[in-house]
Amino acid sequence: EATIAVEVEPHVVYTSSTPVEEFTNMEDEDLESNPKKLPGQYKVAIQELSAFSSSESQTWEGRARWVKGILGAACISLVAGVVLDLGKVVLPLGVRSQFIFKLFVMMKIVLGASAGSAYCLAGMSLVLPLQFNRVREEFMGAQQCLGIVPILVGAFILGCGMALAGGCTGKVLVQVGSGIPYSWVTLLGCFSGAAFYGIVQSKIEPYLIVGKMKSPKLEDYGPLKKVPFFVLATGLAVCMTIVIVILEVLYPWYETIPGGTTLWRTVVPPQFTGAILGILQIPAVLLLNETLGGSSAYMTYTSQFLRVCKDCPVVLGHLNSFRTGVANSCSAVALVFTIAGAAISSIAGGTYGKYEGVYPIEAFAGGFCVIFGSRLTSGCFTGHVFSGVALLSLKSMIAALTIFAGAITVGFVYFTVDPFNYTGRLGGAV
Repeated sequence: EATIAVEVEPHVVYTSSTPVEEFTNMEDEDLESNPKKLPGQYKVAIQELSAFSSSESQTWEGRARWVKGILGAACISLVAGVVLDLGKVVLPLGVRSQFIFKLFVMMKIVLGASAGSAYCLAGMSLVLPLQFNRVREEFMGAQQCLGIVPILVGAFILGCGMALAGGCTGKVLVQVGSGIPYSWVTLLGCFSGAAFYGIVQSKIEPYLIVGKMKSPKLEDYGPLKKVPFFVLATGLAVCMTIVIVILEVLYPWYETIPGGTTLWRTVVPPQFTGAILGILQIPAVLLLNETLGGSSAYMTYTSQFLRVCKDCPVVLGHLNSFRTGVANSCSAVALVFTIAGAAISSIAGGTYGKYEGVYPIEAFAGGFCVIFGSRLTSGCFTGHVFSGVALLSLKSMIAALTIFAGAITVGFVYFTVDPFNYTGRLGGAV
């Protein structure tokens, strides 16, 4: 019911999502050549961990973990929804404008969130090393067996979807809460993408290791090997902060705010919004034992339909792995409360339903690509750009650049063919 990670060797994490019957004694086998199989002694360890996990909610400690996780996810996502709505960075046509370099609101919030995350995680690596290392190793473990080719392909598809829908896995939730027209169609596209990936995952799984890298950690390469995480993360955060300052000098945020808003009442600086999101990494690590990210929530909701078919959980094992468990329940709660936070903010500020959305076909196709690309590259925009970059994941850095490459490509092609329908409808709204 839950994924149990067992660290066998540095940078390689095997999970209990591999059926127990596939584990074998590997006295004469090489772990790297057959990463899905474990030595016999680890089989017993995983069976014991799985048994503990299945009875977790039946103990007081297990119940406390559930309550802490659910309440933490609700509070964190509620704040995120409010802050993202106030930043007005999730307006679909405004997001599109970033990809053709007409507006830089989105870039400021992205850099602000990444820098804020890096500052906070760097501090936690010194103050709370156990919690930080556990979360970082889990993040890196999820990327370890994923090759660079699926990361590039998935990230590019994700970027294309963002340019079409004008949002990502997290932004679409804020758009729904803010009453953006057809944002619910984008949401349907996201769920469809999640279902499709769950169906085809077993077919494409052999190709997900193409281009495997030695390690996803940035400091494991070249002259960076002797540099502590704190120094690297802080240096990266300072560089992003400098870029934010330059962008603000060249493109002041108050000159590009949406129409019908009031400074500091219904709209706040995007870099301020980003900084708050970065700070939310602290409660996420302490309460949820993970960093910010959102694509797994769509898998959790989609997987609930497996209950209607007796054999579906077995046939669609990957999708079924998202159906239950503390982490999956927390992500499902986070989805709902992000929408709620945006709704509270937009209704209180009088901006609910006042901004343009994209056309339904673009919304659905974009949502589909966003989730399918996120699952293929093992992380959504938030997971890679906000969290992965701050954790110094080389694969996330590559994914982040590729996401923007896909979005910029579609953005310029669409804008060249039909500038009015790409961003022209903004009119005086920005």
